[in-house]
Amino acid sequence: MSLRRIFIIIDKAFLDANVVIYLNVGEEKVIRFFKDLLMKKVKLYTNVLVLDEGIYISKKKYGIKYEDTINFLDSIILTYVNVLNIGPNEYRIAKRYMNILKPSDALHVATMLSNHITTIISEDRDFDKIDSIKRVWVQD
Repeated sequence: MSLRRIFIIIDKAFLDANVVIYLNVGEEKVIRFFKDLLMKKVKLYTNVLVLDEGIYISKKKYGIKYEDTINFLDSIILTYVNVLNIGPNEYRIAKRYMNILKPSDALHVATMLSNHITTIISEDRDFDKIDSIKRVWVQD
């Protein structure tokens, strides 16, 4: 599906950790995609698990200091992305998906469903297993 067609369909989307990580390391295609989302006024959401994973993987895989990633999150991500809560209701919903997805991904889906978000921006094809969720990723 082309990027132009997707923006006609969606008005809000959930950002997975890989988006945050690629933005943090300066991946040009993802930066352009993120800017396109903002220009098209797509409302962007995530949760604290994504922020946690962004901090951890940026350090472990790319050697980015925790404080540098935290500064990036504070100045860029938190400026443009709404962080949604995860509570007992999301846990209850997530349990339904834990036999299909990793627990953190099940919590992402639960967060999305609790907030009436049906699109996730992610390179993780595991989300394709959930019929009620549409996964979108960067087009070359």
